[in-house]
Parts: sequence; C-alpha cells; structure tokens
Amino acid sequence: MRYNKKYEGGGYFVKAEMLLIATSPTTKVGLYTYLNNIFGQYLSLEACLAGELTTEYMEKFELVVFASQGAFRAAEPMLTPKIHYFMCIRAFNFTYLSKILMIPSGSKVYLVNDSESTTRNSIEQLKAFGFTQYHFIPWYPGCGSEPDYSIPYAVTLGEGRYAPKHIADVIDIGARVADISTVSEIAGFFKLPMSLADMVTRNYISQFVQLLKISNHQISQAANIRFITQSIISNIASGVCLVDARWMISMVNKPFLAELGIRKKHLIGLPVTEVLPEIAEYKNAPSRQFFPNLIVRRQERELSLTVQIIQSASHETMFLIHSGKHMELYETGGPSVEEGREASRPVYQFSDYHTEDEQTLKMLETARRISLTDYSVLIQGETGTGKEVLAQAIHNNSSRSKRRFVKLSLACMSGEAAAAAFQSLAESPGAGQGMLGGTLFLDNVHCLDGQLQKELLYLIDQKPDIRFIASTSEDLFEKCRNGSFMQELFFKLSEVSLQTLPIRRRTGDIPLLLESALRNIYNNPSLLLNELCTEILLQNLTSYQWPGNGREIENLCKYFYCVKTDRKLMSRDLPPYIREQITERKEKLVPMDRQLLELLYKNPGAGRAKLCQMITDGGMEASEGKLRGHLQSLAERGFIKMNRTRGGCEITEEGLLLL
Repeated sequence: MRYNKKYEGGGYFVKAEMLLIATSPTTKVGLYTYLNNIFGQYLSLEACLAGELTTEYMEKFELVVFASQGAFRAAEPMLTPKIHYFMCIRAFNFTYLSKILMIPSGSKVYLVNDSESTTRNSIEQLKAFGFTQYHFIPWYPGCGSEPDYSIPYAVTLGEGRYAPKHIADVIDIGARVADISTVSEIAGFFKLPMSLADMVTRNYISQFVQLLKISNHQISQAANIRFITQSIISNIASGVCLVDARWMISMVNKPFLAELGIRKKHLIGLPVTEVLPEIAEYKNAPSRQFFPNLIVRRQERELSLTVQIIQSASHETMFLIHSGKHMELYETGGPSVEEGREASRPVYQFSDYHTEDEQTLKMLETARRISLTDYSVLIQGETGTGKEVLAQAIHNNSSRSKRRFVKLSLACMSGEAAAAAFQSLAESPGAGQGMLGGTLFLDNVHCLDGQLQKELLYLIDQKPDIRFIASTSEDLFEKCRNGSFMQELFFKLSEVSLQTLPIRRRTGDIPLLLESALRNIYNNPSLLLNELCTEILLQNLTSYQWPGNGREIENLCKYFYCVKTDRKLMSRDLPPYIREQITERKEKLVPMDRQLLELLYKNPGAGRAKLCQMITDGGMEASEGKLRGHLQSLAERGFIKMNRTRGGCEITEEGLLLL
C-alpha cells in the first residue's frame, strides 16, 4: 500500500491513496477534478485510462473506483482479492441541464457521447429527469449513420468533438459526476467525515435552485423546470426532503421514505412533524445556515439527518433535510415476518381520508366514535375505497395507538400460512403477549375457507385483549345466508360495521382526489387541477365510473405525470382502456359524422366546400346542404367548432376522444 505524506499544523500526516479508472479522457479529467475537489484534503487521488492498467499498479492503492461498467470490464481480468473496488454511480451536473430547455419542444436532437452504451444510458437518464419533449438520437464514434443535416441541435456530455460537423452550436452539459451515494461510500470506506456527503448534497440543492430561477416568463419552460427538478430529486440515491418556511413538506423522494420507514403515501402539504416528530426541536432554533446533525431512531437503526437552510427562487426560506449513513443499534434477531403478515406502525389518520361527500363524512364521524371503543369492526366496501386507511385511523385514534398494529393480508396468504399465523397468535406466549392491547387487521376476511374461519373464531375467543378489525369487498352477510361464511364469526367480527362508498357514488370527491394525488406525485402542494387538465377532460373524469376507485385514481395520476408535456392534458391523453370506457357511454357516430371528424382532424380549418369535395373524392355522396346539417349536429353535440366567416371548422377535444 502506498501513502503520501502531507504537512499540516507543524507535522505530517499520512494520506491514503485512491485510483480512479475511466475509459474516456474527458471522463477521467472531469471526474478526477470533481472527486479531488471533495477528497483532496484527505486522500491522494490518481486517475488513469483502462488501457493503461496492470494488476501490480492497482494493488498499490487502498481503493479503486471504476467510472463506468466499460472501465470495470476492461480491468476485471486483472483484479485480485487484494484489490478493493466499487463502481462509481454517476449523475448529470445539473447546473447545465437548463441549457437543453433552449431547444424548441418536439425537436430532434443528437445526443453525443464517446460510446454506444454511455450514449444510450445518457438518453435514458435525460428522459428519467423529465426531458421527454425531445426526440434524442444517439450519436457516437462508429455509429455507422450518415448525419441528418435537417437536425440543427446536439447535446453532449463533454464529448463535443464527436458531434456531427454541420451543427455549429453543440450544447455541452458537461461530463457526469459522482452522485451523493458514491461520495458517501468513499467517505465511509476511508472513515472520513460524513459532512463531505452533506457538502455534495448542498451542491445538488444549489443547482436545483438555479434551475428554478431560469426565465419563468415562459409558462411551458416553467412547467418543464418543475418537472425536471422533481425528477432530479426522485433520482438521487440519498434521501432528500424539502420543507417550506411553515415546515410543510414540499418535495420528498423515495429513499428518504425508505430510510425512515415512512409508509404513508400522501405527504405533500403536510407538516413534517407528522412523519418526523424529532424535527420539532429545530423549529424554534436560532436561524443559521446549517443545523447540527439530528439523530433519529427507527426500530433497530440510528439515522443521521442534516437540516440546512436554502433560499428558493422567490427568495423564500426553505429547509433541506437529507439523510446520512445509519448504524445498527442492536441485533435484529428474533421471529421473522411471516408470509402475508406485516407488523408496522400505522401511518394513516382520519384526515387522510379525503372527502367532501356528506354521506362519507357521516361514515367518518361514526368511525371516530367507534375508535373510542374496543368493539370489533367490520369494514365493507369495494377495492380501493380506503378500508385499510380507516382501519389504521381507528387504531391511531384509540387507546391502543401505542400498541402493535398487525395486518394479515388474507387474499395473498396460503391456507397453511394463515393457519400458522392464527395458531401462533393463539398459542405462542411470545407472539400473543406482543399483541396484547394491540389491533389485528384482517384484510379480505371473505377469503377464509371453512376450516380457517373456525380457527379465527377460536383465536378471537382466546384473545379478548386484541381488537379485531376485518375488511371485505364482498357482502359477508349474504355469504352467511348461502352458507359459505360462519354466521357466528360474522357477528363476532361485526360488533360495529362501516360501509365505504365507491367513487362513482361520490362524484364530488373526484376532483379533490385527483388534485390530492397529483400534488403528491408532482411534489407541488400548490398545484391546481385546472392548471394541468382541460375542462373537457375534467368533465369526462367526473362522469367516469372509476371501477378501481381510489387506486385507479392514483394509477391515472402516475400515468399523467409520465405523459404530461408543455400543454394541458386532454381526453386523448387518457390510457386506452379508460378512453374506451368513456366513449362506450357516448352516442355512436354514423359513418358521415365519423368521416367528417377524421377529415377535420387531418385538415383543421377546412370549410364546407373543401369538406364536400374531399368526401366526394373518398367515394361518399354528399351535397353542401346535407353536409351543413351534419356539421350543425356535430357542433351542437360539442364534437366540432364552426368558426365564423372563413375560419372553417375545427374538431374539439370531445370529437378527438370519439376518434
């Protein structure tokens, strides 16, 4: 092992050495400069190209970092057990991503890099970061294609020398740099201060802020920037949460939720103290740029969180919370979670059941009263109507809230697994004792066969200190009447009962549920539904039957997030299966009407004379008088718009949906 000596503070200390291996000179220089700026004070860093390697050379370093899979493949035959190495996870230098937005939406753009794999990988990353409005074409040495001289745009990651020669201004967004997780891994390997990873995170966030400050005078650009900013946060490997000046959650990514064990879905606009009560001590702390690390404990883990102040584009104070490495507090041995059995801290409160429907509000008030008792509860309703939310809210609002909440997903459990779970709770002193005073949630209780129903009845009799909440999407009393469900078990489970309403019976809640889901998916608490959707689309969504209820609304909002461009979402942007269900409920078109709509779709602004000629050329008979009647009928039904004077006719969003 080689070490360098560095003089500091009147003496020398030893610096460990690390080797960076790349396949491209640009990557080698860019990544070396980036990592050396971070670790130069602590490590002696060298860099070389994969073609220059030998086993003896790599064995001289304490750690070897490969910049890409290509670099690793080149070195793999020379690796020995003495060589400690890992792959560098790389991310875009987000400071320069905004340059791409200067290219008109919908343009064809060459993406230039030094190899096919890095080029295609860069295209996929750009799409993941929200640049879906461009058609990226891979361009790299040896790609074998002739340049398309009609394409005036090219984007490169520091490899502009490979760009097609006819493109005068190549947009260089710089070579990709190491992401936070790589910096954390290097710091952890050499036992360096984890504040190095914090510094990189602060750099990321400053780049987000720069993105948000770019020319907001163009609405489409502003929408793209919001989308890109959220996409960047979502793709960062470390946990990140942004909180506004009122300590309400503005943005959060999945690693943050996973590291803190947060299972709640809808967080945007909620107080951060609901999921991170330990942060309350910071709210009244003196204002300063960086807070000391906050240590939080989650089950067997100890997690270090850094809280820092940043300024938004509108000069408002925001707080960035990001996570560091966690440590095991003690051994995690003991019984494992069995198939279908989940023990967790319930996350939902009654406020998470979003509704303005009068009947549903009465149901929630009844549920609140039920939560103050110890009665068993049967919750009936269709799939996706929030039965588990109610079960958790009842537990959280009861005197049992400090005790365990265990869910048995009976629909996905085998009969043997369900029987084992019931027997374990009924007979095992350890398992049974752990559940005393807690709540057992039996999801989809109608899935139990006759023998398992008997075992559940025995469990209820054996454990009077456990509260039982059961859910079903079927008519359980009807199953009692036809003999497929034990009547005694039914009445044991339904000391009190609740019935959830499907979405189609509370249409007034549809905009509320859509807006709530979209705000969380977009990580934008101020987002308004009419900012994203046309009026016609909202009308169609309100009249839609929603067979999947709330779950289907969540899925649609995720789909919208993926397909949204710089215009408002329209009915034609719906998934095909929803479009088909909506059009099935609408009136059918006669052949002449369908032909007119197709012609207007292809020829917007066409007048009667031109339409008449095109229909005749297509082999159908039509006079201008007959045509006028069809056009008037289509206009009255909202399928076309008839402009005055020479404006001709245009197909509407409703007309497009029928096509």
